[in-house]
Amino acid sequence: MKLKNGVSLYGLHPKMQVANGIAAVIYQEAGQELVVTAGLDGKHGDNSLHYKGRACDYRTWYFSDEQKKEVVQELARRLGDDYDVVLEATHIHCEYDPTNPKII
Repeated sequence: MKLKNGVSLYGLHPKMQVANGIAAVIYQEAGQELVVTAGLDGKHGDNSLHYKGRACDYRTWYFSDEQKKEVVQELARRLGDDYDVVLEATHIHCEYDPTNPKII
């Protein structure tokens, strides 16, 4: 796993550390190295979980459209319901957002 220049993972929630590890495996299985393009850094919406250390963005430009969909589906499957995995125009957004707030 690599970090894009300037990306900060300092203060990342432990559940996102797990997600990044699983994402790295999925990317490796797809023939690419995971590059985290945003963690607690960058500009996001006011209520973004990035600012709480519960979201990361992953590079996708080296995948075909079909591969992007497959990676998103596999990441969502392996992470389970406590995570949201969304294919954005320029990246995959992954966040730890459990339905039971008591486990955060």
